[in-house]
Amino acid sequence: MPFSAALARVCALSCLVFLAPIPGAAEQKGIGKLFRASTKAPTVVEQGPVAKACGVRGKSLGKVVEKGPGKWKLYDTAPGSTGVRDFYLSGFGDGCPRKLRGAVAMFGSVELYEMVHYGPVGLKPTGAATDLAYARMRASTCGSAKKACKRSGVKKMSRKAVFVDVYQSAGNSRRLELLMSGGRLKAVSEK
Repeated sequence: MPFSAALARVCALSCLVFLAPIPGAAEQKGIGKLFRASTKAPTVVEQGPVAKACGVRGKSLGKVVEKGPGKWKLYDTAPGSTGVRDFYLSGFGDGCPRKLRGAVAMFGSVELYEMVHYGPVGLKPTGAATDLAYARMRASTCGSAKKACKRSGVKKMSRKAVFVDVYQSAGNSRRLELLMSGGRLKAVSEK
């Protein structure tokens, strides 16, 4: 191999290593994003319990097991299994699905959340990140983060927002809760 070709490979590899995203870091910007976007191989960028899985498509996502409002879809890589496995969630504005790991994953509705936390049951939100993000969305749609929301406001929120709950085992009540709206992940909480 000529010296210039070897040097070019070393330089390219060095750039990819130094510009690779750090797990848990904010969204990558700048020239590093250009290198990442140009690859055809699937990339999975870990961001805590939710991983950005650009390039994972088709059968690699698994089977669609649920559809949420708008374009949200939940995929299961081993439907019917009770073991921990990968789930994928699509419908994000950037076109990249997100990978979640757990034994059970399902959509949760705005209507149910509203009834449990703001209705007659009266379980007040815990102050988790998803509760706070929902309260902000609720305030902008309903005029208040605490007072009753009109049915039309709840319907409007349910058309654009959805929760996803991921359980690590079938009998465990502890879960990871995600709130998505407008093609974006708004918040993640462990409850």
